[in-house]
Amino acid sequence: MIRVSAPVSVSIVTPCYNGARFIRDTLLSAVAQSRPPLEVLVVDDGSTDDSAAIAESIGPPVRVMRQSNKGESVARNRALAEAQGTHVLFLDADDLLEPDALARLSDAVQGRAGVVALMGCGWFTSDPATPHQTQTFEHRTFFPDIIASNFAPPNCWLAPLDVIRRAGSFSESMKWFEDWDLWWRVGLEASGLVMVPYVGAKYRQHPQSQLATTKADDRARGHAVLMTRMATSLLRRPDLLAAHGEPLFWSAWTAIRRAREAGVAWQELAPLSAVLRELARRGPGAVTRIRTAKVMRWLGVRTAMAVAR
Repeated sequence: MIRVSAPVSVSIVTPCYNGARFIRDTLLSAVAQSRPPLEVLVVDDGSTDDSAAIAESIGPPVRVMRQSNKGESVARNRALAEAQGTHVLFLDADDLLEPDALARLSDAVQGRAGVVALMGCGWFTSDPATPHQTQTFEHRTFFPDIIASNFAPPNCWLAPLDVIRRAGSFSESMKWFEDWDLWWRVGLEASGLVMVPYVGAKYRQHPQSQLATTKADDRARGHAVLMTRMATSLLRRPDLLAAHGEPLFWSAWTAIRRAREAGVAWQELAPLSAVLRELARRGPGAVTRIRTAKVMRWLGVRTAMAVAR
């Protein structure tokens, strides 16, 4: 008996907080796809403008859910709990999709269980037709590259819904880098990663965006929390620690140095300091032989940083 894989169906998830300025264009780019989404789930996160009304005016397949202001991760998780598609794409309320985005992504994962697709992105300020930067990506696997940096904005990814759920969805306690935190965990669950050489995501840069309004010290805090969570998880996986312990050590070291340079107190960095010292103790030989790691094992992270300076 020949088993035919189910066709890919896409749930687009759009969290929104006071997004009236851009949300109509965002949703129109979603519903105008050459291969339409199964649904577009808009979660209005306590907006005080008419974002929800604008979204509702688009009509099916857009569906609007309202909640009090609880944050972007809570909003996304609510949509994930109700999503009906086989796959999910996260489209923020100020970003856009090119008309063939879902078709290209869906073709890339059709019949490939557990595989995540990643397409290219164009960054723009006012006119999406003239992005000031475009990029396609060349990652063959999640690890080790995902340790050092997030690959791409949320609307570049198409991931199986069951993989996202197994990964634990979004961490609702995180204030920054919550998408990067999701993707490294998805990487532990996914069966593969495929690149789509098509610039189908458009990322809007404007003064009110979360990226533009996040202070340097808060970004550093977010990076420290992210690396603490990632390192803690990989320390429980001897296979991954052996394979990727060195980039993990240096990425955690970079995070704590940047946090200190941004003025984050040592007390806030205690969890990352502890996990970094554990990496210095239990990491592969490429880590344990590093001079910084040796100092860290014997005298602690603060001393290691002072010596490095």
